[in-house]
Amino acid sequence: MTAKLAGLDPLTWWNVMQGGAADSFVLSHDVPSIFAGHYDPSFPIALCLKDLGLIKDLLDRVGTTSTLTDATYDRFREAARRYGTAAGEMTVCKVIEDDAGIDLRVAGDWVKPWEVQRGPTATVNNS
Repeated sequence: MTAKLAGLDPLTWWNVMQGGAADSFVLSHDVPSIFAGHYDPSFPIALCLKDLGLIKDLLDRVGTTSTLTDATYDRFREAARRYGTAAGEMTVCKVIEDDAGIDLRVAGDWVKPWEVQRGPTATVNNS
């Protein structure tokens, strides 16, 4: 979102990030879902909240904190409040888009997340 607000094309940002230190399964699998605007509904927010709740319970049990976990948990609770717990996990990005008043759509025939190739071989037809 920050890159787009700064004037950088989201596809350019994505291409730069691939193959570098920031490359990951999430970058290769989930970013196309955001670009396509369907937010991959295969893993619901309800399960994210369950997992984050377990992490919070563990943090409490061992007597430590994690501000990153707290912030993530808060963001997913907000996504659940706005879009429902059945919405896909990437809907958390829609919260950010809606709050910024822009979206991260990129024109093209985006491959379904489960068909995306990892790494520098990932391609999209943007014609």
